[in-house]
Amino acid sequence: MGAVADDGRWTLRLAMGLLVGAAGLYSLHKLVTVKRRQQHRAGGDRQSEKNPVYRVTGLKVTDDDQGIADIQQGFLLTKSPEVLEQQRLQAVLGLLKGTSDISIREQALVTLGNSAAFSANQDLLRNLDGLSIIANCLFDEVTSVRVKALNVMNNLSMNVANQKELKIWIPRILDSLRTTVVNSELQVASLRVLTNFSVTNNYHYMMTNYIPHFLKLLVEGTEKIKVQILKVLINLSTNPDLCHDLLSAQVPLSFLVLFDSCVNKEVLLRLLILVANLKENLNLLQNSVQFEYGVDSLHTVLFGNPTPFSHKLAKLILYQDNEVKQQIARIITKSY
Repeated sequence: MGAVADDGRWTLRLAMGLLVGAAGLYSLHKLVTVKRRQQHRAGGDRQSEKNPVYRVTGLKVTDDDQGIADIQQGFLLTKSPEVLEQQRLQAVLGLLKGTSDISIREQALVTLGNSAAFSANQDLLRNLDGLSIIANCLFDEVTSVRVKALNVMNNLSMNVANQKELKIWIPRILDSLRTTVVNSELQVASLRVLTNFSVTNNYHYMMTNYIPHFLKLLVEGTEKIKVQILKVLINLSTNPDLCHDLLSAQVPLSFLVLFDSCVNKEVLLRLLILVANLKENLNLLQNSVQFEYGVDSLHTVLFGNPTPFSHKLAKLILYQDNEVKQQIARIITKSY
């Protein structure tokens, strides 16, 4: 029994040491980043170090581009994808599973989120049965713990093999999205995970019942929420089999307000991409089967005859952006 207790204390010390080390590395990185920016503004001329390339969850950014936002999301930036040793990952997972201390659980999830930014660790965490340990944190009473768990799942769900195991948690994530406070960080984190799951058609069927809520949140949410919702809806709209589900969904009365020149360009552009995708798929559907749509359905609001949407579209033709004009052209040129 003494040996077992010693092993337990050793594992705890190892895990805590790893968490402290991660925090120290994070602070060191921030210090180095600030110094590099100061050197750049001072006119430093070392071309090889001027724009070092980093990789964050699959996206390349330079030192000049990264900004504080990437750091605040909890994903550590490193020059090379360092793979944590299996023994250390096991220790952190054990700590996450075995402690009720909120601060330790949060730091453990941040450490796992950092490691899950790299594909090798994504596979390793799955092989260590870490996916269920992390996903079980979605039931935590503390909202900040659930948010950090979703951040880890966001990275893990970029792995196809991980998606197959994590898919059982999609209903939980969708339910959390529906019941939590509007515009909360929990909603944003949930939508990021759902975006990864909606990239392929494999799990679209699990989201169809929530399409009306997506549209409701699209109207009520902040710009940040709107962009995330539209990423999911656009992914769903690329699937012709979901065209009827999307078009038959009820939409809020204020939906058309979104199609205005004063709306944020990122939101407006994605809205037009969504409509263009639906228009193309609708043309395919009408060549095979006819559907009836309700007066408050997305189909009636967008493509009813006559429709206020056509007047909104006519005004947007004057919008001074080529990407927006390109999507308007896609909508107009797709006739029935």
